[in-house]
Amino acid sequence: HRLSASLNKLNPDLSPEAIYLVIEEISRDRSSLNPVVANREIYKMLRDGVKVLIKSEDEEVFETVKVIDFDNPENNDFFLASQLWVSGDMYKRRADLVVFVNGLPLIFIELKASHRRLENAYKDNLTDYKGTIPQIFWYNALIILSNGSESRIGSISSEYEHFNEWKKINSEGEEGIVSLETIIRGTCEKRKLLDILENFILYNDSSGPLTKIISKNHQYLGVNNAIESFKKIKENQGKLG
Repeated sequence: HRLSASLNKLNPDLSPEAIYLVIEEISRDRSSLNPVVANREIYKMLRDGVKVLIKSEDEEVFETVKVIDFDNPENNDFFLASQLWVSGDMYKRRADLVVFVNGLPLIFIELKASHRRLENAYKDNLTDYKGTIPQIFWYNALIILSNGSESRIGSISSEYEHFNEWKKINSEGEEGIVSLETIIRGTCEKRKLLDILENFILYNDSSGPLTKIISKNHQYLGVNNAIESFKKIKENQGKLG
């Protein structure tokens, strides 16, 4: 329902038939694919739009349907679900926090008690979820693990050692009171989340199986600082800094 409403809002001239075709394409079963391949398929649709064939009496035309409005974050529907039950083929699992954008589960957050090792969130919980409810990760943009005092961010294909800290909220070096606040404000604020989704994710198969890579904190801040400096190149007399 949320996806349908969002598609209508972002594409007001789209026919009900086209809306149906987009939802059908995004939600079709991808269980036969490697999960990272399935994730890449959907990611391309989230970033670039969904191409659907529209038939009329005298012609057939392809239209690209926007799924997310990256330029205007407030045009999108953001929803946070807590303690969400998800059914797999054989088991049900309860996710701590899932962030939906336009009805699609883009952020998966696994929380542990402060006295528990963060690595347990990966080994005991996330690994199990990826095996029992894999369909929720087809849509996933990023995964956050936290025990409050220690928090890390990674992707569907990241091993635990490749989950990284996010130590700064912005280029001014602002930090939250605890690491969970820092990582939430640094990656889940609406504009930042859509920026990371659109510009700071890539897939790589140059050295083996397909992997999904999310930029690190300093890379995200550094690239955006460089872009802002470039915009002010005349004011800075050609010095990018």
